[in-house]
Order: sequence, then C-alpha cells, then structure tokens
Amino acid sequence: MKTSIVALAALLAATTPARAEESAAPENTDSRDIIVTGTKLSGDFGTKSGIPIARLSQSIQIVTAEDIIERGARSVGDLLRTVPSANPGFSRVGPYQSFSLKVRGFLADQMRNGIRQRYYEDVDASALSNIERVEVLKGPSGVLYGQSAVGGIVSIVTRQPEDRQFGSFALTAGQFDQKMLTFDMNTGLAPGLALRVTGEVERSGTFVDFQDLNRKNIALNLRYAPSDDVTAHFVAEYVERDTRRNPGLPLAGTVKQGVPALRRGLYLGEPAVDTLTADAPLVQTWVDVRLADGWTVTPRLQYQEFNSAFLQIRLRAPDGANPALINRNGRRGREDDRYTIAQLDLAGRVVTGPLTHKLLLGYEYDHERSRFTQFNLTNVSPINVLAPVYGFNGTAPTSTFAFDGFYNIDGHALYAQDQIDLTPRWNLVGAVRHSWIDARDGDYGGATNNRAKTSTTIWQLGSTYSLTGAVSLYAGYNTGFDVENTAGARTRTGTPLQPERSNQAEAGLRYRTGTLRASFSVFQIKRVNAVTADPVDPDFSVNAGEQRVRGIELEGEWQPLEWWDLSAGYALMDGKVTRSNDGIAGKRIGDLPRHSLTARTSVAVPGTPLTVRGGVNHVTSRALVDGSDTTLPAYTLADIGVGLALKLFRIDGTLSNLFDERYFTASGNGFAVYPGDPRTFSVRVSAGF
Repeated sequence: MKTSIVALAALLAATTPARAEESAAPENTDSRDIIVTGTKLSGDFGTKSGIPIARLSQSIQIVTAEDIIERGARSVGDLLRTVPSANPGFSRVGPYQSFSLKVRGFLADQMRNGIRQRYYEDVDASALSNIERVEVLKGPSGVLYGQSAVGGIVSIVTRQPEDRQFGSFALTAGQFDQKMLTFDMNTGLAPGLALRVTGEVERSGTFVDFQDLNRKNIALNLRYAPSDDVTAHFVAEYVERDTRRNPGLPLAGTVKQGVPALRRGLYLGEPAVDTLTADAPLVQTWVDVRLADGWTVTPRLQYQEFNSAFLQIRLRAPDGANPALINRNGRRGREDDRYTIAQLDLAGRVVTGPLTHKLLLGYEYDHERSRFTQFNLTNVSPINVLAPVYGFNGTAPTSTFAFDGFYNIDGHALYAQDQIDLTPRWNLVGAVRHSWIDARDGDYGGATNNRAKTSTTIWQLGSTYSLTGAVSLYAGYNTGFDVENTAGARTRTGTPLQPERSNQAEAGLRYRTGTLRASFSVFQIKRVNAVTADPVDPDFSVNAGEQRVRGIELEGEWQPLEWWDLSAGYALMDGKVTRSNDGIAGKRIGDLPRHSLTARTSVAVPGTPLTVRGGVNHVTSRALVDGSDTTLPAYTLADIGVGLALKLFRIDGTLSNLFDERYFTASGNGFAVYPGDPRTFSVRVSAGF
C-alpha cells in the first residue's frame, strides 16, 4: 500500500502542474492576484517588499487559512508538509518547534507582517488562529528583513479587519482528549475604522504519557483609514503554553537496534517535576502615508517579549554496556527576552530616461535584551527504558548554580531596493543592505562582559522574463547573514567573530494558466564563514566552516475540473559539510532527506455539500545531525479528510497518519529523537454569521 502511495505521488509530481498561482494580468502591472486553492490574495510578497509574486526571483509557496482547516493542521510544521524542500521538524510535543523547521536543508526564520520576531513563534507552534496566509520564501532573504536563517523565510500575514460585520466559532475534538475552541469576530466600528478579534483556547492530552497541552492565544487587529492617503494598522497578540518539556526517546529502540522497539508514548523525563511554561506579548503598528507624486512613507514599530521557565531532563549516552540504561542530566532555569524593532520605509518611483525605477529605501533599528538563568540538577539518575522508574516521585531535585547571563544587541541598518521594467516582458530587481551590530554578552554581576562591534553588507540581484503569457523564466542570487552563533564572541586572538553569511543561486521556470500552475527550479545554497573549532585551540571558534546544498525542486497545482483540485511537489537535495575543523568535512548535513515528495487532492462531490480530501508525504532517510553516522529512517505519511458545508455550519474531519506509520524526527542533538504523531482523528465543527 505504501509503495503505491509513493508511486501515485511521484506520478502527480511529474505530470501535474497546478492551479493558478497568479491570475493573468498585463505585463506592466505592479500587483497581480494569485489564486491558491480558490482564494484570491494580494500579489505582493509579504507586507513590505512591493514585489509581485510573479516577479520574485526565488521559489515561493503559499498556504492559506483555508488550507489550515482543510488539512487539520496542528502546528506551523504541519503547514510545511506540502512544501517539498521543507522539513516540518518535530511535532508539537517537542519544546520549541521552530528550531527544527528547515527549508532546503537549513533553518528557516519566521516573520510576522514582514518583521522578524525573537522566539515569539516558540511559545506555541499551534497558534494558527490569527493567520491569513503563510508565504514560504526559499533561500536567504536578508536584504529587507535583516538577520535571518539560511533556509529562507516563513512569512506569516495576520488576519486583517474588514468594514463589514461577520464572525465564527469552532469547536475541535479528537483523540488524546483534544478539546479546542476557536473564534474570529470582525466589525466596522466607524467609517474607516474596523476591528477584528481572533483567538483559541486548547486543553488537550497528547500521545505522550503524562504530557498534557494547555495553551491559549488571542489577537486584536485594528485598521484605521481616515482618508485615501493614510491607512494605519495595529496588531496585538498574546500567546501562552503550559506543558512538560519532553526529552524524547534514545536512539536504541527507535532508530537503532539494541533494545526492543520502544513505545512512542514513553516518557523518560521526570513527570513529577518537569515543566515548560512560556508566554509572549507582541505589538505591531505601521502607517502607510501617501505623499505627493505617488511616494509613500511607512513607519513600523514592534515590541515583543519571550518569557519561559522550565525544568528539563535530558537524555545522554547509555550507561556502560547496557543500551537500555540511559544516562540523564537536568537543568532548571528561565529565559526573558525583550525585543524592539523600528523601521522607516520610503517607496516611490523615479524615471531615468526610458526606465522607471520602483524604489524602496529604508532604515531599521533593533534593540534586543535577553537574560538566561540556569541551575544544573545534581541528583538525576539513569533510567531503564524497558522498566522506567522515576527518581523524583518521592525525592525533590537538588541543583547548583550554573550561570546568570545576558545577551544584548543594538543594530542599525540601511537598505535599498530597486525594481526596473527593462521591457514589458523583462524585469530586474536589485537590493543592498548594510548593517552595523553592537553585541554584548556576559554574566550579571560583571565577571564576564564581552562586547563586539561588527558590520556586514549583503545584496541580491534577480530577473524575470516572460516568454509568453503563460511561461516565464527567472534567475537570482541572494545573500543573508545571521549573528545567532557569533554575536559578542571573540576568537582566540581577541578579534570579534564575524556574522555567519549565506548565499543562494537559483534559476527556474514558471508556468501558469487559468487552471494550471507549475514551477521548476535548480539551486545551490551555501552557509559560509560558519563557526567551527579553532584548529590551534578548540575552546575557541573561527569563521572557517561551510555547508552546501544543491538541488532541484518541482511543484504545482492543477484544477482539471471545477470540483477537483490536485497538487504535488518533489525535491532532490544533496547536502554536505564542505569545510569544518570539527572532523565532519565531506559528511552529510543533518536532517536533510535526499528525496522528498508530497501530493494532495480535494474533490467537491458535485450536487452535494460534501468535500473529500487526501494527501501523502514521503521523506527518505537522513543523517541525525551534521556528520552523524546515525540515520533517521525514511517514512511515508498519508491523511484523509472530509468537509460538510451546511448553510451557517461546517464540519471538517481529518484522519492523519492513516496507516499509523512509526517514524522519528531529529531532536537537535545526537542522543535523542522525537516520535512522530501516531494515527490521529479530529473533528472541527464551526458556525459562522
């Protein structure tokens, strides 16, 4: 059965372009509608680029709010399963899902309304109720968005208020005692002023022993347009999660032999004391002010927090020769982050001879203050995975102080982007950004206080050419940078570590008609001057590492009949560590499958209110971590679902992991893995007005 599913998906990927991404539009328009599963969206990527999606010189895929419901998605990771080059990471039973989400072999950053957050997405990966759409832009994209992960951007666009009045409520129930309430209320308060409030509350169990999931999120969205020349936006969100910090499962009994197969729901932490609580408020506001001669100025401001407290048990290597006896250690602590970002953009047109330049000029200021306090547990004992006995059921954990550290960043940046229509068919986009970074880290109390000032310049250049009304070519070179591993640190000789850099070269072909959309791309993406051990003194680091991924990607959608939708995608990726002082040069990049394939279909049964859906996702084997000899086995997941629309009511049911595939995902270290979700059924009942 699984072989036939993979064969079907491969056939769809090879033969199925897809449903129209963009509607046909004149070549010189700057905004084009796109159609994704029947929903028209704005044609520009994100909320600040001003680049129509048809003219992006990078691959992009879109997931809509309707897709979230139809797929029964439970986390952002679930949404990435239809992106063939994306790795959805571990499920929401893990602590911080975003650290496992990858695109084209590298981590992907999440943006919200075009602005970067600091760990906001890690409070609750299931906070999907205020999402209008998710745009997955593949490859480094730091010119407009600042420091960002190598793999790309998961750009989240939140729900926007409308002038009319409407609302909906939904109840979701399912296996493992899932209980969830979702709401979305919109009203026009006055001429030009609209309010939208969304939210979700969940009180559920999980398939893991002892691990419940209590979470809530609420968002308030305001839009005020006092005139045709001024539009103001305000977004306030709050997310909160309370659960246990699951340590995962050891390698033996999951992805390695040595002990009998371990039950997926086995909990190997300390349920009496393990905790993970996290909360975060986020406030965004921006105002578009139209000036004379078609210019627009847009100030933006975001304030965000990330607050988390935890007691965590970690699995280590087996104790001696007994693979069933696993060593453990533990820690307790808390992290508190405060992150403010301000931007000022000026957009307009300049004519030079026969060419019109669509310009975007901007300035950005980042202010980040982080504090991390940790105590190491001193009385954590090994655990026998075949007959677990929890050590803290009757004994309190003891600990010793580890550190109380800070991590501060002040950054400034100037950036510029230019779009040029060289001919009615040929478009060029170029951009550059220069960033100044002042980073400090150390201990509260002053024992250690490191400070490093660095700067970096990144750029991008891309072009699209329309061969016909349906076929276009694109090519681009994009760069990025990240200070996550380098800020404040110094080399053995005392010089500051430089930001890690990345680049991607990509060329592709797009095809679109009224019912078909397809894209094909070839790419090479690199992470360069990455941090690796100093060959003279391995206690220090140098910017001498490099990783590389080369690949091809095919994806598309097709609507062969008005009531039938098909979509599919395939990615072939070859990744390896090309330079390293850590002894892994030439080896595979961790958690990167060579082949990944996805296919979905949806049938609205003619003459009835019933819709039937199904999908399949296949991932081949991959190394556990960079350079690891441990292999995560291949897996194939299938899901089916039904939808029933009854006037004001709607019922959606989903059965995920249809064949109850036993699979495991990387945990981020070389000692443990996370089990994938078993077969799970859920039903969502909604009412709208």
